[in-house]
Amino acid sequence: MSGIWLGIDTSSSMGGVALLKDDVLQTEFILPVTGFHSEKIIPAVSKVLKESGVEGKDLSGIGVSLGPGSYTGLRIGLSTVLGLAAGWKVPVKGVSTLRVIAASLPEGPALACIKARKGEVFAGVFASPDPSSLEIIPQSLYSAEEFEKLVSNNDYSAAGSGRSEICCSELRWAHPIVDHARSSLVAVCACSLSMKDGFDETIEPLYLREFNQRIC
Repeated sequence: MSGIWLGIDTSSSMGGVALLKDDVLQTEFILPVTGFHSEKIIPAVSKVLKESGVEGKDLSGIGVSLGPGSYTGLRIGLSTVLGLAAGWKVPVKGVSTLRVIAASLPEGPALACIKARKGEVFAGVFASPDPSSLEIIPQSLYSAEEFEKLVSNNDYSAAGSGRSEICCSELRWAHPIVDHARSSLVAVCACSLSMKDGFDETIEPLYLREFNQRIC
């Protein structure tokens, strides 16, 4: 990772803002809120920039978690990022929240899951924690029973709030501290993906439900 990256996550009630420089975490601010985040994001961004001695125009890019996750949180987060990017004239890269959670796991196939409505999970399995790795099981909305059948008899590392819905003894669950996407890992994943695929001209929430709408 090279350059200065801001990472923002608003996909859950545990949001965050982080700043990394040349792969080194400068500062990370957690937003432990139960409502959502509009009045908290900008002060948090200002705080991490000030503590790191960085101005917005100096950023190499802004990474943002696209979801799945909170409908309201994702829309607020993405809209805020687009406003910041336009004002500072810096590029943006969006990252699946499931990819961000998977990035916290050890090497090997990585399962990430987020609790949805009762008995459902947003989930996917990736060949490795690398954000560019192939999907072994596609990111989608599954019933817990359906997903359990897909992952049974597989020795996957796993993380995510969906652990409460999935009963599968073969899975190796990480510590619950990594169940939510970290904004620092959003920045790491966004930087990695931007080097491979370039930046995003538009960003859309990844709801994995039928009401996906473009943020523009």
